[in-house]
Amino acid sequence: MKKIILPILLGLGLVAVSCQEKLEIPQKGVVSYDNFYASDADAEAARADMYVNFLSNVAGTEGIDNPQQVILNYAADDVLPAGGDKKDHDAFRIFGEFNYSDASGTLKECYQRYYYSIYHCNLVISNFTNENKNQVEPKFTSNYTKQIVAEARVLRAYLHLCTALMWNRPPLMDRLYEADELPTNAGSQDQILEWVIAQCEEAIASGSLPKRNGTADKNSTAIMTVGFADFVAGKAAMFLSTPKYDVACKHFKAIIDSKNYALVDGKDWWQNFHAVGDGNSEKIFEPNFIEDPAYTSNAWGLGQPIFKGRWMCANVLNWRTGSLYSVPKGSQHDGWGGGAIQEDFAKKFYEHDGDSPRRRATFLTEEEWLYELEWEGSKVNNGSREEKEKDLARGIKPAGIFSHGPYFEWKFMTFPVVPEILAQGGSYMADNTGMGENSNQKNFCVARYAEVLLLYAEACFFGGDKAAGLAALNEVQRRSGSGKITDLTFENIMEEKQYEFWFENCRFQDLVRWSNLGKVDIVKIMNAQYHDGKNMVPTVYDRISDDGSAGKHELYVTYSAVDNVPFEKGKHEYLPFPLDFKTVNPNLHDVLGWEIMQ
Repeated sequence: MKKIILPILLGLGLVAVSCQEKLEIPQKGVVSYDNFYASDADAEAARADMYVNFLSNVAGTEGIDNPQQVILNYAADDVLPAGGDKKDHDAFRIFGEFNYSDASGTLKECYQRYYYSIYHCNLVISNFTNENKNQVEPKFTSNYTKQIVAEARVLRAYLHLCTALMWNRPPLMDRLYEADELPTNAGSQDQILEWVIAQCEEAIASGSLPKRNGTADKNSTAIMTVGFADFVAGKAAMFLSTPKYDVACKHFKAIIDSKNYALVDGKDWWQNFHAVGDGNSEKIFEPNFIEDPAYTSNAWGLGQPIFKGRWMCANVLNWRTGSLYSVPKGSQHDGWGGGAIQEDFAKKFYEHDGDSPRRRATFLTEEEWLYELEWEGSKVNNGSREEKEKDLARGIKPAGIFSHGPYFEWKFMTFPVVPEILAQGGSYMADNTGMGENSNQKNFCVARYAEVLLLYAEACFFGGDKAAGLAALNEVQRRSGSGKITDLTFENIMEEKQYEFWFENCRFQDLVRWSNLGKVDIVKIMNAQYHDGKNMVPTVYDRISDDGSAGKHELYVTYSAVDNVPFEKGKHEYLPFPLDFKTVNPNLHDVLGWEIMQ
């Protein structure tokens, strides 16, 4: 895939300094602010700045995690925060245990990064249109500025959708704010979501928004397009307090009818989550991770390009390699064991999908993990099953793996070498090509076509063409390799979404949405993840470590107490606003169950 090299506006000083300045102070720098935004060249630079800031903030790394990824996925009922013990990775495991507060650093980073990215969208919109405080007309307009305004409008809408689904009534920033202005809570969630839909529809109607040119067009997956605008508008319509299923159906059907997107083959499902699948037919938006030699970070003296693939998230989302006798091929060597697949869900998934390509690319069973993978320290990889059963170069050391059951997730692991079990004899690029083992060069996927089909099926079920909805649902089901669905039911749609999109930022917000509609008991679901509500987490052990070389591999699980706070309806569906932002901005306040923190 062609990597889009975006020039970066460091020389123009388009980087704010503090949290408050990021939202309020016009950018100034070496080039006069008054003389900028006056040509197509300036517009191109502003567009680059907008995308690069999205990459570094929303799609990038904060410390060893991506804030959006860990908050949304750890909060889901089918993921357990893992690590070395219950104090490991505590900065973000708190979101899986619902014992976070408004002082969380990860919470602050996530909020701040969304609004920093919104700010850079507004730099485009408020300077190339009259959508600014005093309705000042732009110094320069052209067909190109109309395009980048449409792109900025859609990206800004998506970012507001993200904030509205994570916080209740967050600020709606529809233009650049001046130094004497402070953001305030939106009037309602619906106000934001309706605005998101309107912004996307305005961008589409402008005729200036780029379109994907067929399923082979990789480059358009890295920018705002008509397809992504339809996706954002349709999804926002689904999250309204009274969903507008007709609006959702209209936008999702437009994507389907465009023929610009298609599911990849079932045997290639795994590629959606690895570098080899970047820009494939299924991707609607996934920004490129690029290497611009003019913009590097010399963190730890390594001179690593700052946008190169969520550095060290690769370690977090790898198996706990220090607890293993050696490393299976396909795994990097230094793994910290972050989000583990919840064992009850894994059992249900296996019962539903069996040995489907989708299931095997999401997690491995005990048998597959122990005996179908090659282990680097083993001398019997080509040996008999009996030899492998007694092989002390594979399996789990005596201490076990905390907060983990006998299923081994690897959907988002970094593959330095693509495992044979998935590659089927093919030759594929590694996820960390050209960089260190703890870097993941895979693009950050925001939206893929399978979600369009499943959301369309749901919208059709509640208010549309049920035959068309069933066809969309079966398109995903058929690709998964797990059979055909004969009835369009809410339960079938809900389960298919969970299987298809495990650890893809969807599950928790879907549960909140369905709970708000009275379709699921979110308290029961969320509190069952810790061993049926007993606040107990698993640790998986290997009997070969108990019995010595005379024994054989057999995994078993014990349970121990965890510092989980029961999920509280009316509170934990949304996050509190970060303390630092509330401290400097009296206009911003918590709602629902977090109000007591004020």
